[in-house]
Amino acid sequence: MKVYSPVSNFRKNFPKKTLVNLIIFYLPFLIILLVSSWQNQIPVKILTRDIFASGKIPVYTGFISNLGILTWCCSAVVCLFTFFVIQPTTGTANKFKNCLGGFGLISTWMMLDDFFMLHERVIPSRLGFPEKGVLILTLTWVIFHVIHYRNIIFKRTDFLLLGLAFLFFGSSLIIDQFLKIDDIGYGSNLYFILEDGSKLMGIATWSFYLCRLCYQQMVSFQNPNYPVNHLK
Repeated sequence: MKVYSPVSNFRKNFPKKTLVNLIIFYLPFLIILLVSSWQNQIPVKILTRDIFASGKIPVYTGFISNLGILTWCCSAVVCLFTFFVIQPTTGTANKFKNCLGGFGLISTWMMLDDFFMLHERVIPSRLGFPEKGVLILTLTWVIFHVIHYRNIIFKRTDFLLLGLAFLFFGSSLIIDQFLKIDDIGYGSNLYFILEDGSKLMGIATWSFYLCRLCYQQMVSFQNPNYPVNHLK
């Protein structure tokens, strides 16, 4: 007669390697929780409670901004996932992989920047580095990445999509920096739609370009005989 053992059943369904990987995955979250509980500068409830409950503001506040952050996150996750999954066998394929990894890091920075308002408040107030300086460094990073991988981007990808994303971003940046939109918006919602709407469309185009590119790479590595150029 077999005796049911929860422990043996658990080991059967969760191999040792899976448990180890799960513990490693848990570590950042556990560290954040521990640090949050040990520090005394910020009340823990401020860090744990939902922002809408804490601020007593409508749940739709910042809807467009949050949608942009989620789209940045989508781009970052897809690019970094593809970077770690594909195993290139040639120099060109390796450059493609590194190009995607770089785009993933840029997307991650953009996500964190929007989520924590890094270039607008945190870095200028905490580090004393001007907002425009952060924008220039970010822009330099993006330009350097595109120039460094220009042979990949302009010869093997639909670079016009990337150009369209930059056009939207540029429009939003120009409106923000030169028209100086404030909370009044010069009496019209049009200015907010032009600035934040252009930024959102830029993020969406950026994400579409990168997700499509990652899909092409994943399929091409699964089936080397299927040319990437045929994936339209």
